[in-house]
Amino acid sequence: MEQALVESERQGAVATITLNRPEALNALNRDLRLELSEALDAALGDSGVGAVVLTGQGRAFSVGQDLKEMQRLQQEGVGVERVVNDEYMPIFHSLRYSAKPIVAALPGPAVGGGMSLALAADIRLATPQATLVAGFIKAGLGPDTGSSFLLARSVGLAKAMELCLTGDALSAEQAVALGLVRAILPDQASLLAAAQELAAALAAGPRRALAEVRRLLYQAVELPWQAVVEAELEAQMRLGATADHQEAVAAFLEKRRPHFE
Repeated sequence: MEQALVESERQGAVATITLNRPEALNALNRDLRLELSEALDAALGDSGVGAVVLTGQGRAFSVGQDLKEMQRLQQEGVGVERVVNDEYMPIFHSLRYSAKPIVAALPGPAVGGGMSLALAADIRLATPQATLVAGFIKAGLGPDTGSSFLLARSVGLAKAMELCLTGDALSAEQAVALGLVRAILPDQASLLAAAQELAAALAAGPRRALAEVRRLLYQAVELPWQAVVEAELEAQMRLGATADHQEAVAAFLEKRRPHFE
């Protein structure tokens, strides 16, 4: 029997969803994406669940898109549009429109699409080893799955621009200073315990009010969500066809520095 790439468990009113591909630093391949979407739908559709913890097994939260898979998909002629619309956006729509609070527990790096997942949560906790990295530019790409929307509204345009243009990592301490992370826990065990404790406290609160708070706060800051997502995807489709992106994928797989045009 194959190992599940996403593990789900429920304790009381808290559902914990764990990305379980630690040997690949929880890189997001198709099977993991589909399992994550199913796990989120099950947890968010369970009337007994009041809050969700999202975390990763091993040394990372998630390093984002699996570049080996991306190279294979390109060779097969599979477009970025299909992958984003069919496999990524169901996950991010579930997170965005959840009526239940989402707590992300970051045991290590959250990079690219992994950072997007972390930002789509309502509250984040981290270990000292955690980093947040908008690493799209290093793959010759721009942000997608709503991450430009979430990052700019979380840290402001100037800081979001810096992070997206440079691909520089935010340490856990820097993320706390920016308000992206609530607290730093010393190790993974205490991280998960703190995340589940926080989620249990939220789940014990007034659930309709919690849902309204989520809705109202997004409404207070957003231009139309769909307009942002569509603009990102249009840019991603153009960038996905560039030599720079293909070079970045090849360089990563060959363990060398990319040579961008």
